[in-house]
Amino acid sequence: MQSQPKARARSQSTVSVTAVVTAILFGAAIIFSLSATIGKANADTNFVPELQPNPEYLPDEVVGIQMRALGNNDKPFADAGIEVTFRFASPRNKVSTGPLERFTNLFDSPAYRSMLNHATLEVGEAEIRNDQARVPVTIESNDGRRIVYLFALSLQSEEPYLNCWMTDSVVPLEITDSDNPVIM
Repeated sequence: MQSQPKARARSQSTVSVTAVVTAILFGAAIIFSLSATIGKANADTNFVPELQPNPEYLPDEVVGIQMRALGNNDKPFADAGIEVTFRFASPRNKVSTGPLERFTNLFDSPAYRSMLNHATLEVGEAEIRNDQARVPVTIESNDGRRIVYLFALSLQSEEPYLNCWMTDSVVPLEITDSDNPVIM
């Protein structure tokens, strides 16, 4: 009779371990499924959370993010680079260039078309004065032209972008044969 309680105890122990393992595996499956769903939702909405204005970014980093995004404009989706660039446009800039659909049309102009899918990129050193910054950028366009763009940025003083550097304007310059920049 003593062996029966041990068998029952062993049976209960086996059931408990099996139930725990099943629960863990089921929980892991739910988490994996939920992660996949969240990842798909982010892809479907074209949301790239790490490419948002952030007070930790310096002016040259903001410009680098924008230009690298434009250099790979259609990755991971059509006009993704333009969308990222628009996120870093200052509220004042967005008043004159937004919404996103209107901003996207700016890249149809010869002055800004070369920024898309450029061949090479060099982000210059930021010149910062108080809450204003200027950052020069040199690209080689796909047709072989060297073009300089001068980015003007400002440090934002209001939420939701408090202490974030954001782009106020971009002036395109073209390098001529004599390497003297001229306004395009």
